[in-house]
Amino acid sequence: TLFRSAERAVAGYKDPYTGEKISLFQAMKKDLIVRDHGIRLLEAQIATGGIIDPVNSHRLPLDMAYKRNYFDEEMNKILSDPNDDTKGFFDPNTQENLTYLQLMERCVTDPETGLCLLPLTDKAAKGELVYTDTEAKDVFKKATVSVPFGKFQGKTVNIWEIINSEYFTEEQKRDLLRQYRTGKITVEKIIRIIITVVEDRKS
Repeated sequence: TLFRSAERAVAGYKDPYTGEKISLFQAMKKDLIVRDHGIRLLEAQIATGGIIDPVNSHRLPLDMAYKRNYFDEEMNKILSDPNDDTKGFFDPNTQENLTYLQLMERCVTDPETGLCLLPLTDKAAKGELVYTDTEAKDVFKKATVSVPFGKFQGKTVNIWEIINSEYFTEEQKRDLLRQYRTGKITVEKIIRIIITVVEDRKS
């Protein structure tokens, strides 16, 4: 589940071969976690206090974590200067792709619960269409994911190709399109759904 993924991002992942506790980025390099999802979790770590070292139980600023080889140069560039292709959080009010930190800056803190909440405009709250069918399909064809198992194992394919495969029914495909067009789910969420569905079908 998403909760377990987030929990492991803090507590650390277990290397299935050595039994050692490893960091989120190390887990990504070993294909224990999907790269796109790993980037989102790293962004969330940065926005909430710094990159987590699960072995030593502390957090480090991005530049310090890079200097200590917590991740490579490519990942440092992605986290330091995210572009539209790596911004995985969606603001239904503006239809923008944002980083986790950018989305948090638009939230307000609920005084009763202390939770960070994003206020919705009337249009977003009513679930009015924010994308046309063609726009949604174009996004699906541009968004790619590396599938760690099943028919697409070891390949990087777009999510449109996957949801049109035998892993998804026509009804499931229409539902994903509808939810994306109304801003109810992000591309990141769709990727998580795809990975879960493919894994379930495999087992």
